[in-house]
Amino acid sequence: MVLSLLRLIGVAFLFLILLISAPAPALAQSEKTVSNVDQLVDEAVQNNPEILAAKKKWEVFKEKVPQASALPDPMFGFGIISLPTNFRFREEEMTMKEISISQMFPFYGKRRLMGEMAEKEAEVVFNEIQEKINRIIREVKTVYYDLSHNYRTAEVVRRNKRIIEDFAKIAETRYAVGEGIQLDVLKAHVEVSKMVDELIMLDQRKRAMEAKLKALLNRPPEGPMGEPEELTFRKLPLAVEELQKTALDSNPTLKAMKKMIEAKEKAYDLAKREYYPDFNFKFAYGQRDNAPDMKRRDMLTGMVELNIPIFYKTKQDRKVAETKADVLNWEAQYRAMKNEIIFMVADMATMTHQRERQYELYRTGIIPQAGLQVSSAISAYRVGKADFLTLLDSQMTLYRYEIEYHQAIIEYEKSLANLETVVGKQLFGKGGGE
Repeated sequence: MVLSLLRLIGVAFLFLILLISAPAPALAQSEKTVSNVDQLVDEAVQNNPEILAAKKKWEVFKEKVPQASALPDPMFGFGIISLPTNFRFREEEMTMKEISISQMFPFYGKRRLMGEMAEKEAEVVFNEIQEKINRIIREVKTVYYDLSHNYRTAEVVRRNKRIIEDFAKIAETRYAVGEGIQLDVLKAHVEVSKMVDELIMLDQRKRAMEAKLKALLNRPPEGPMGEPEELTFRKLPLAVEELQKTALDSNPTLKAMKKMIEAKEKAYDLAKREYYPDFNFKFAYGQRDNAPDMKRRDMLTGMVELNIPIFYKTKQDRKVAETKADVLNWEAQYRAMKNEIIFMVADMATMTHQRERQYELYRTGIIPQAGLQVSSAISAYRVGKADFLTLLDSQMTLYRYEIEYHQAIIEYEKSLANLETVVGKQLFGKGGGE
């Protein structure tokens, strides 16, 4: 009887070892939809409502450029000159009916400066589009990686749940024949119940993350999302100094601020030209009625008018001072943002390298060692040198490390996404999955 029981336990342990070493079952490719982060990023860039709104805003500012440098509308006039109070058009020689047209011409260079200023402001909005795109890309990647971690965690939980369930059966068998204690059985069932609860919570979080991702992609909420593909590790390709230099050239916030400074400099030049007058050219034609005894000729009138900036101390001087202060203000903001970007790149790159070392530690050290610990606990338990709780604790430790291992690569990828947002460009080409 005892010999048969030992054989049964030995067979169970062999099955358990095979189960632990076997990879988790996967669905066939034809039975599941796999989503790729690069494809989702492209879709978001094309369809995200915030990006589309930013592009429409840029179109608005583009249309302002030709308006800014256009001439003012000409003025058409119609009137009566020197009409006597008795309203007789033939009685007074200078009485005439007049039509006129006039056109104002700003002083040389003003229209060009106004057009260039509007063009720079449109370029500011264009860089705001790229900033918006970078932010949406970061959000898509962040949600995608969190969703990937959710799927991988659920796989680990399900696999370990099956293992602990087998542990529970072994504990029940040993308890039934008086070789174990009831506490082992209860402990195993508690761990299984905790994993069932974890799977429920993971499913809830998965639905929330899929809804967030669909909103970023502007997809209908009822459509399928697809399972994130397996991630592959990608080493950060540039050193901190190279990343900082790239950020100074590519960061859309800095580029927008540069264009804003250029726009303010155009406004400053325009303010200095306000000391010079604008010209208004006017041409008029006056028609006179003939007198009873005299034929009267019609009259032509030409005129040039110009404004005289005599109040320059309270108007033009103040405008020049205002625009100069505005230029200095934006230059100071640019320098502050430049220093902030340099710091952020260094800080994020350091964090990314830390995540990289953490990932390597789990991959080459912690996970293999924890696996050996489980194998050692199984061997010791088979020969009676370790109790059931030691075996269970070893497996649960490996279970936690497997989840933390995938969390490490997810945090690394999210750090890269944040770094790309600050740098202002994608650090890798298409890829990131198998």
